[in-house]
Amino acid sequence: MNIKKLLVLTTVIVFSLSLSACSFFQAGRFARDDKKIADTRFQKIIEALENKDKESLKKMFSPNALKEANDMDGGIDYIINLYEGKIISKNVAREGSGLNEDDERTSELKCKYTVTTDKDKYIVFFIDKLVDAKNPDNIGLYMLQIIKESDEEKEFDWGFIHKCAGIYRPDNVESKITK
Repeated sequence: MNIKKLLVLTTVIVFSLSLSACSFFQAGRFARDDKKIADTRFQKIIEALENKDKESLKKMFSPNALKEANDMDGGIDYIINLYEGKIISKNVAREGSGLNEDDERTSELKCKYTVTTDKDKYIVFFIDKLVDAKNPDNIGLYMLQIIKESDEEKEFDWGFIHKCAGIYRPDNVESKITK
């Protein structure tokens, strides 16, 4: 009877150790606080928009996103003119991803905030590259999309089709700005 107990106890210990070893090697990903990272980035974006601070907004983007972006200054003007009001409420959805192949670690966050201000409702979506061991010039915001919530169905897709470096603007941008 004691041998059975010893065998069961040994099996439980070995199984527990093997599970902790797996999580030890993955600790970098699980230790990251995606909620805090996303909320901090979101808050900085909103502060820049409310203060109409173009330079602060531009500095959030990675060097490579700035190089790849089409008309970054025009995009910043677009979202600053589009977004109005002070936040009343917000809902968030996040998706974190990462890759670790041949010591080439990468990770990014895709974040979608549905924001209600005292003026309108918006979708604030961004892709934030957090780690790129091979190319640190990719670290920072890659994409920022701000649209009215009423345009969500035709303009929002989590960056699958409408993915771009810099600021996403709909094709018919002139009809969207009424200032």
